[in-house]
Amino acid sequence: MKNENPFDSMFPLRLEQIEFLKNFEKNCSNLQFAWLSGYFWHLANQNSSNDNIEKNILFSKKKKIVNNIITIISASQTGNARLLSERLNKYLNDHNKKTCLINAADYNFKKIQNEKILILIISTQGEGEPPEEALSLYKFIMSKRAPKLSNLQYSIFSLGDSSYNLFCKAGKDFDKRFNELGGKKLLDRFDSDIEYEDDYIKWSKELLVLIDKIDISVFPDISSKKKIFCNEINTYTKYNPAIATILTNQKITGRNSTKDIRHIELNINNLNLKYTPGDALGVWYQNNDNLIKQIITLLSIDISDVINIKNKNINIFDALKNHFELTNNTKKIVKQYAQITQNKFLKEIILYDKELENYVKKTPLIHMINEYPQKISSQQFVNILRPLNPRLYSISSSQAETNDEIHITVSVVQKIISGCLHLGGASGYLSELLKIDDPVKIFIEKNNNFRLPQNTKTPIIMIGSGTGIAPYRAFIQQRDNDSSTGKNWIFFGNPNFTEDFLYQIEWQKYLKRGILNKMTLAWSRDQKEKIYIQNRIKEHGEEIWDWIENNAYIYICGNASKMAKDVEKELLYIISQNGKMSIENANEFLNNLRLNKRYQRDVY
Repeated sequence: MKNENPFDSMFPLRLEQIEFLKNFEKNCSNLQFAWLSGYFWHLANQNSSNDNIEKNILFSKKKKIVNNIITIISASQTGNARLLSERLNKYLNDHNKKTCLINAADYNFKKIQNEKILILIISTQGEGEPPEEALSLYKFIMSKRAPKLSNLQYSIFSLGDSSYNLFCKAGKDFDKRFNELGGKKLLDRFDSDIEYEDDYIKWSKELLVLIDKIDISVFPDISSKKKIFCNEINTYTKYNPAIATILTNQKITGRNSTKDIRHIELNINNLNLKYTPGDALGVWYQNNDNLIKQIITLLSIDISDVINIKNKNINIFDALKNHFELTNNTKKIVKQYAQITQNKFLKEIILYDKELENYVKKTPLIHMINEYPQKISSQQFVNILRPLNPRLYSISSSQAETNDEIHITVSVVQKIISGCLHLGGASGYLSELLKIDDPVKIFIEKNNNFRLPQNTKTPIIMIGSGTGIAPYRAFIQQRDNDSSTGKNWIFFGNPNFTEDFLYQIEWQKYLKRGILNKMTLAWSRDQKEKIYIQNRIKEHGEEIWDWIENNAYIYICGNASKMAKDVEKELLYIISQNGKMSIENANEFLNNLRLNKRYQRDVY
């Protein structure tokens, strides 16, 4: 009887095949390895029918197990979708439902055809785009490679902001595509505005009732699924913020700059707050007292009035200071104010969407009230306002460097209308209202999709304009403290060298010490021809490609609708030209970098 090698079933290659591969790999580049992995993956999937037969034979020897696994995918941009996903997971677990909670970035989307019940909680960012962590899933589902989902029952809870034209578009896109692929709605998609609490409670209760009626028998899930977890657990949250104090508020743009950008340091001593480079700081702000007094006077509201907010009686002044946004105007607010006041101009403009949109962009709330004052009740007024929400700022420090401090880089929002200066709510609060040692409510918003590579030898390319430089200051501080040997290259853009070179002295010191290997700058207003960051990317295409071939990570931070799109377009061109591939294949290449955490974006 022939003795079989016990390792044959575990290692499917013959000895001569192994020898062939060893000789072959000596002459391959990293790019060729990447291409071959995709090529062989494609071949393997062409033969997947045979694999399925083997799996069916394997499982036919086992008893069916009723798992009732419900997959919950969190696709979050600012943390709200993640928090709701965690709440839903606990809610279903408390009702004896087996769930798998997973971040969209970690989800093995090629296994989606195996899902029986899938719940997607997703936000929308920028111009109707999915959140950064859901981009790979989105591209796959929208592509021709997406599988049929005839066995899937799904429900989507979509978060958005109705002041934007493409309200909840990411959720709508997924819903439409799931339906096209044969998925069946377990519960109709719910599109929720920034006040989502009541909507979520109603939706989750209806969802549970429908899930209770379903009994799905599935084989044990052999795919690996990572549950969402935080590396550090902070006691403080969005709804239970910590109280920090202001240490420093320093303007870091020149006196002739068109921008007012502040470097702000906060003291977190004794708070036991932990953060990681790439995280954001949530700031709960208060509205300006003078702004509140103007509004109350113009609307003839009694300052002693008491209003009702979610069954709680609150003084009108306190409500306007701490509970409602007063700086941002929206189409919805204009429409409701027009109906209450019956103002002829406003009633006319709300009939034409484009004119209304332009009016909202140019007219802060206080300016509209000042132009068209009207006596209304305090309750009527707050009923048309949006709830006050915290603002998120990229943290510009590493805790390894600053210990009990958190640093942020804040661009002060300023508009001059009819000779009056209007400041942004949060940026005005941080830059003008708070003094040294004043308290401020904060929390850490984790961002596991914007992280330094674990291997400190890995090179990184950091691309950002304006305050998009903030997280890279934290990155470089961390790399310095870790004694990282990986090369660091920053691309930075702003209007003027003399006025807008943020943290210039620090970068010069890092360059001198060799911590920062290269810094490429783009000043859009220093010469007749405007030079933007994407122009510099194009100029250094071959060198960027060399870094990519040497396993570099690429980061983009800044404006989603303009800078990030233009930079990505240039990156695709660089990959296409230097990698000798079509734009379609370059897109696939870049998406593979994203899947492997080598292409990360923090855009807004």
